[in-house]
Amino acid sequence: MTGFALAALVLTAKWEEQEIEKTPELPVKIEDRFDSRAEHLRSEVEDFLAQNDFVPLKIDSRRSSAGPDTYQVKGQMPSSPFASRLQRRLQKIDPKITVLAAVDQNKMVIEEDGLIRLVLLFIAPLKAHIGPKAVIIMDDLGRGTNSADALLSLSEPVTFAILPGETHSKDVANLANAAGREVILHIPMEPQGYPAINPGEMALLVGQTDGEIRNRLEWFASQVPHAIGANNHMGSRFTEDHPGMSTVMDVMRTRGWFFVDSVTTGQSRVKEIARTHGVTSLKRDLFLDNVADVSKIRHELQNLALLAKKNGHAVGICHPYPETFEALRLELPIFSELGVRLVSIRNILEDRAD
Repeated sequence: MTGFALAALVLTAKWEEQEIEKTPELPVKIEDRFDSRAEHLRSEVEDFLAQNDFVPLKIDSRRSSAGPDTYQVKGQMPSSPFASRLQRRLQKIDPKITVLAAVDQNKMVIEEDGLIRLVLLFIAPLKAHIGPKAVIIMDDLGRGTNSADALLSLSEPVTFAILPGETHSKDVANLANAAGREVILHIPMEPQGYPAINPGEMALLVGQTDGEIRNRLEWFASQVPHAIGANNHMGSRFTEDHPGMSTVMDVMRTRGWFFVDSVTTGQSRVKEIARTHGVTSLKRDLFLDNVADVSKIRHELQNLALLAKKNGHAVGICHPYPETFEALRLELPIFSELGVRLVSIRNILEDRAD
């Protein structure tokens, strides 16, 4: 009997030893396998929503019912480019991530390799700001970080238009994005008077092939991370060219970007071609610093506010001059006193889509 008991103990010990050896080979729960990446995913989604002026109210249903995390998002269901931009951002975590929009249910579903990870429920119309809005775009950024720092010192949301291929293009884009500022690609295009007036070595030129224009645009986009739209640098000739601008707009549509016409020529075909390709576009109303004088720039900023009050919105473009930064510092706080709100480009475009 004693021998039998001893044999049983030895056998039990061997079973336990085998169990210990096998334990690491047991299937890992899906929730555990994705846990660290899921936290990263949630963080990216929350940041993206905040940058797009949405307020996410998280309901952590995963812990209570083994379902996906759900966010109730205060706001109107956004357009399809919103889902495309979110998907591109999340695919940096995993290329298998997809964002599916169910417009009839006011929700977006975020899947990872076929598994639903997050659900965004848009529960109420976004309360539109009642009153005029103004957009200010600062062109020609990317040549250094001092201008970016000066722009970020302003509390008002000026849009960063960054030239590709400059020494600090990526640095400035990353600084702007980290601060929640809007980033767009400032595309160099052929002006009237080229080559005497030179937009840069990699500029888009009339007569380039469709493939060359596409390749250059893809390279530009790689140089300005976080861009969600574009405007033209120079381009008084190129924006008049139907074949070239058609290629540009096709790329804008594919990327889910908007385009702002800087209006460097009265014969620009941007609006017409953008509409044909289903691209949302906007145009510049005022250049604010054609004369680099603080008092004159302040006067143009006041004109921008008056134009916004007259038309509902207005778009101004400026440049990183010392005089411009001083004028912005002095004048922008006065906009709110005039009842004009400074907003991002996408804020105005979303208003127009309502």
